[in-house]
Amino acid sequence: MRSIKTILAVLLLLPALALANGYDVPNVAPRDMSMAGSANAAQTDAGAAYAMPAALARLPGLNLSLNGSALFLETEWTDITGGSYGPSPARTKFKPVPPIAIFGSYGFEVAGRRLAVGAGLNVPGGGNVFWNDDWAGRGRIITVDRKIYGAYLSGGYELNEQLRLGASLIYYYGTEYLKQGVQPIPGAYGELATRGGGLAWGLSAEIKPSTSVPLTLGFDFKYHGTMDLRGDGHFSVPDPLAPNAQDQSVRHELTYPSVLNFAIAFRPAQALLVTFGYTNTFYSIYKADTFLGGAGLVIEVPRNYGDGYTFRLGGEWDATDRLAVRAGLLRDVSGLDPTQYSPTLPDSSTWAVTGGLGFKVTPAWVVNAAVFRGFMDQVTAPVGGSSIPGTYQSSVWIASAGVTWQPGVAAAAAAAPAAK
Repeated sequence: MRSIKTILAVLLLLPALALANGYDVPNVAPRDMSMAGSANAAQTDAGAAYAMPAALARLPGLNLSLNGSALFLETEWTDITGGSYGPSPARTKFKPVPPIAIFGSYGFEVAGRRLAVGAGLNVPGGGNVFWNDDWAGRGRIITVDRKIYGAYLSGGYELNEQLRLGASLIYYYGTEYLKQGVQPIPGAYGELATRGGGLAWGLSAEIKPSTSVPLTLGFDFKYHGTMDLRGDGHFSVPDPLAPNAQDQSVRHELTYPSVLNFAIAFRPAQALLVTFGYTNTFYSIYKADTFLGGAGLVIEVPRNYGDGYTFRLGGEWDATDRLAVRAGLLRDVSGLDPTQYSPTLPDSSTWAVTGGLGFKVTPAWVVNAAVFRGFMDQVTAPVGGSSIPGTYQSSVWIASAGVTWQPGVAAAAAAAPAAK
């Protein structure tokens, strides 16, 4: 028979493993986000170090892109069992989080070929769920605060006017805090906090099939990175149970999956850019998750992930020489298995609409802003599944703003008329 200590540890750790594709974060750089992430083949600033490193070779001189955002994910749960699990509906708390996207690059020539290096930091993955301490599913989860930071060192090289290649060295660093109630004891809970990192890499190519047709193709692949997360588990339980619920160290591996992006950019008119993107995220890499406790506890949980994929469409219209208007639409198809659904990090297939503006203050300074509104499909977790039975309706809001300083691009544009 399992000890109370083991039961409490399982109650703490098991639900955190029942995730699907729920921890991707959109590219919050406002120009990219306003076009639904479809502009990988039409990069114009140092954010290419993340989105399409090959495109860095098109950017002369110094280029800086500094962006911040506010993201809010909301979920509502409604009981489908006639009230046997407790009061419903229940909603997550309003707690926005601030993903960033900060990049810099420098382009130059070597032996007549254009070359550039870039570096930066963003948050490609994560999840934040804040349920009330007394909600009906407290025994599954109360709080999730997960962030996956990505640090990128990238380079781009122009072989000729029609082909550019790029590569990246990536370091993923994850931080995670989980809080879960211990049922049926009011006020009792367990906490888990871990952090750690791991390396990955990426390759990209930007192709112009014809110099006479305003069409660009982009390919970007990022190989998965496995983070070695280590930390501690802590229990707050009544005194009679405390000897059997000792705190202990915890270790587990968290993998951020491989991602393949294919993109098209086409300019049917001088003032209009149309972009398309397809993303495949290889979540099927997850076969099992293993948590190792310092007191000898080993928990291995099978996973049931499928790959996720996203279709993206965007447009950018230069309304004036200074003002650009942007919009986008995407459909994200999740690899979620509803029987494995968990309120820890809500996930489902999603429609999203996006929009934004860009304003060129000077030839070197550009200000951008964007909004992202995602409508996630309702999911019904069945009785007998791994989650609290009920319907889960989630949605996401993101607002981002940033500034780009590109003196190299401004100088090149000023020199072009003189060269003619």
